[in-house]
Amino acid sequence: MAKKIITIAREYGSGGRLIAQKVAEKLNLIYYDNQIIDLAAMELGFDIETIRKAAHERSSTFIYTMSASSFQLPLNDQVFATQSKIIRHLAKEDKACIIVNGCADYILEDFDDVLSVFIHAPIDSRIARVKDEYKEEHDDYLKFIKKQDKRRSNYYNYYTTKKWGQLKNFDLTVNSDIGIENVANIIVDLYLKGK
Repeated sequence: MAKKIITIAREYGSGGRLIAQKVAEKLNLIYYDNQIIDLAAMELGFDIETIRKAAHERSSTFIYTMSASSFQLPLNDQVFATQSKIIRHLAKEDKACIIVNGCADYILEDFDDVLSVFIHAPIDSRIARVKDEYKEEHDDYLKFIKKQDKRRSNYYNYYTTKKWGQLKNFDLTVNSDIGIENVANIIVDLYLKGK
């Protein structure tokens, strides 16, 4: 079956978002990233910043909120469920798109028309990218990047039945050190061969 959706998961600082944007441009695909979180915020009726924070953290307790005599899931779980619903809705629509979301490969694992990609890179390259391209300032870049990866790993491992970053979870895993443009071209070629 022809591929119509690309999911991108990535290590922090690997350039995954930049690659996804280039692929979307080259293939003229609709690009979804934070828009999914923003749609979840609208659906749940919370402000975007609250939802963006909850969208990157797994539930840490079994505490449920009580509202008007009914129990609700913790906000993090509500956000994951809502994002999942939105991603599945996008996949069911008759539109080709690229989705940058750490769990999209899992959420869409039962769809045949998905190309799932994981972008990684050596730590030195990631540190350089965070400093030079992302223009972020941190006291300890290594510690910061490892913390971001740990957060992504914890989130993925909590909400899925898979392990974050494992090769077998993806159709393609690629080291972005071969060049952002080269990686984008590899993904484009693979996507087009699936048509």
